[in-house]
Amino acid sequence: MKQHWVLSGVDQRAVRLRYRPAEGQPTITVSPILTIADVCRRLRKSRRQVYRYVHLGRLRPCAQVLGQWLIATTEVDRILHDHMPRFLRQFFWDVQLSSLSVDHHRDFILARLLEHGDAQALQWLLHAYPRHALVTFLQGRGRQVLSRRAWQFWALQMRLQTGGRRTWSWRSQGRHWGGLP
Repeated sequence: MKQHWVLSGVDQRAVRLRYRPAEGQPTITVSPILTIADVCRRLRKSRRQVYRYVHLGRLRPCAQVLGQWLIATTEVDRILHDHMPRFLRQFFWDVQLSSLSVDHHRDFILARLLEHGDAQALQWLLHAYPRHALVTFLQGRGRQVLSRRAWQFWALQMRLQTGGRRTWSWRSQGRHWGGLP
């Protein structure tokens, strides 16, 4: 089986990567693309950190051509915009916003904003996370960390089945902030 890679670019940078598989299959085009050196410059990270991102799956390369990883610009932009906006600082009073990652701390961010968020915070939340992420959170971890009132409100908003809840959070069980009843 032959694989055909076509790189086109201006000067020394590859701008477009086109993969043509065997006949009868569609051509895949990824544009624009970056090399690891370009990614390092954009993210302001060392080559070692960028390779760690690739190894951990945070950056998904398009292809490896002549020993060089090629990464789509959209992947790099996703990591660049993986930070919390400043106006959410009031809801995360106990942590630094710079240490929170939108992807890695999803459950913590969703719990805090669904419980305490105002209109602007909820608008950002609904823009940052797709609907299926909210539904998955509400059906899973959200049952334990949200208050009964907040969970029922969001379950109704997302049109979930509200019956058959096994256990509620510690708030509705008579305990005060995690202490004894």
